[in-house]
Amino acid sequence: MITVWGKLWKNGKTIKSDTTTSNKVDMSAAILECIEYFAQKFDIEAPMWHSQHTKQLGLFRKATFRPDDFIDRVDFDRFELQLLDDEKK
Repeated sequence: MITVWGKLWKNGKTIKSDTTTSNKVDMSAAILECIEYFAQKFDIEAPMWHSQHTKQLGLFRKATFRPDDFIDRVDFDRFELQLLDDEKK
């Protein structure tokens, strides 16, 4: 299970933010499920995933998508995904 925080940034400010959780065992499938959630919630298309995003997620637990990572024109400066630590009870 992973919890992801998604944020849209414009002019240095967060304009939309939300969290979602995926119960999928496979990390790739869980991340994809979270991206699809944010795309629908923020009314944006899903960004293209590149090897740099995999590296960012592995090193920093965060991936940043720029306007060039989207096929259509977007009205924000960046879209960020950040993995949050799950609290174990």
